[in-house]
Amino acid sequence: MNRFFCRHTVCSKRAAGVLATMKRPLAFLGLSLLLNAPVRRIEAQGAQKFGAQVSVLGTSIETGTGSQNAGVGVEAQLRINHLYRSTNSGVVSVGVGGQVTTHTSGVDEITITGGFVEPRWVPPLPFERVFPYAAVRVAVLNQSNNFGTSSSGAAFGAGGGIAFVVNSRINVDAGVALVRQSFGDFEFTRTGLSGKGTFNPFTTYAAKIGVSLGFPK
Repeated sequence: MNRFFCRHTVCSKRAAGVLATMKRPLAFLGLSLLLNAPVRRIEAQGAQKFGAQVSVLGTSIETGTGSQNAGVGVEAQLRINHLYRSTNSGVVSVGVGGQVTTHTSGVDEITITGGFVEPRWVPPLPFERVFPYAAVRVAVLNQSNNFGTSSSGAAFGAGGGIAFVVNSRINVDAGVALVRQSFGDFEFTRTGLSGKGTFNPFTTYAAKIGVSLGFPK
């Protein structure tokens, strides 16, 4: 039986999330290094005009029974760090990038790929090394799988994160968001399966942690 779909709807069991937890001593050591690294005054989201960011991405797709099937992948984006900034209003930046995650259940596999636009706002807070931010994301997606045809989709969501300054060019960035996703219908192609499959629109999560590099120097 297909584990992702049963007739015309998705129907797999809930998959456990794939997030690794840093051991407490290493976490304290990493935080100490971030807070004590020598660094000049840093603008929120990077001192340079542009930035390149690569992150590990964890997300999920929702099945027809309402359970979640977790997946892990990567995302990369280029950002304009100072689209707008002021002392009283904070800093607005925008990024354009791509993402890919893979979700498996038994012999079934779904890969989600897409491109996105992600504006961020950093409030005017008196910090030099830690910058919380709010973000929204709009994405164009595509799903491909090993049991049927591919189909296009879309997503939009909002969330937030924290950027930790390592030095004048490098930040560590972690964030989480709630995302609404939808995909078009597909046709089963695996032997023994036939007819049309349907994804119901669903709301899920996206969590990431990565590194950004500002440029030019």
